[in-house]
Amino acid sequence: MPIPLGFRRHGMFVVQADGDSMTLPDGSGITHGSLVLVHGRDVLTERGHCYAFRLDDGTLVLKRLNLYQGRPALHSDNPAYGPLLLDAGIRNLGRVYAYNVAGRGWVSSGYRGL
Repeated sequence: MPIPLGFRRHGMFVVQADGDSMTLPDGSGITHGSLVLVHGRDVLTERGHCYAFRLDDGTLVLKRLNLYQGRPALHSDNPAYGPLLLDAGIRNLGRVYAYNVAGRGWVSSGYRGL
């Protein structure tokens, strides 16, 4: 699937979502199998934004950065999944800029006017 010019930035890469942790209860959001556009050079973390992270065991996850009991934590959009506290072994791979929804094309994550 080609990436529209308006979403292209140097240092971007695409990952495929595996699971439903970032799917909202109404079925919207990043669903299982969605292609996700990540900007690998944009690792400045801000609360509430979605990022790709590599966990200690090498697993890649897409999560929203927020606080949990006053500590930085990775949160799923799906309330069925609990938060994961951020630790030194978790690496931020970049900010999620857009994702591809089957039948609808690329959808902006709402970051920086994209």
